[in-house]
Amino acid sequence: MVDIISLAHGVAERIGEADAELAPEYSLKDVKEKTRIVVVPVGIKHKMLARGFREDFLTIHVGVLRKTTEDELVDLVNYAQTLALDFLHTTVRGAKCVEANHTPLYVPDHMRERRQFTGVIELLFKEVNEHRVPEGG
Repeated sequence: MVDIISLAHGVAERIGEADAELAPEYSLKDVKEKTRIVVVPVGIKHKMLARGFREDFLTIHVGVLRKTTEDELVDLVNYAQTLALDFLHTTVRGAKCVEANHTPLYVPDHMRERRQFTGVIELLFKEVNEHRVPEGG
């Protein structure tokens, strides 16, 4: 069984940028000229398959943050989309990425009020596990 925290670390490592961090604490003043990548483990869903087997779905969010102007908006949306597609159908720490979503593409209020691009990519990983029923259960 894949540990979701380990999976999040694997996602950050796979992104490979020095700025890919696992759920860091930072203030908006830290988001200046460079792009910040934030990786957050979000949740796990377990689903029974056939007798003795289950699917685990692990959700990881990847945030893309950058102080910017609207002139760079298209490039940043394309960067986030490329990042999402790079994970689709890949295996990280034993779990396969079966879905990559980014809805909305970015947060318009952040762009308007803070001049900050904030895009969130949701990655859904799947793992099939043998399910053992405890004795007496």
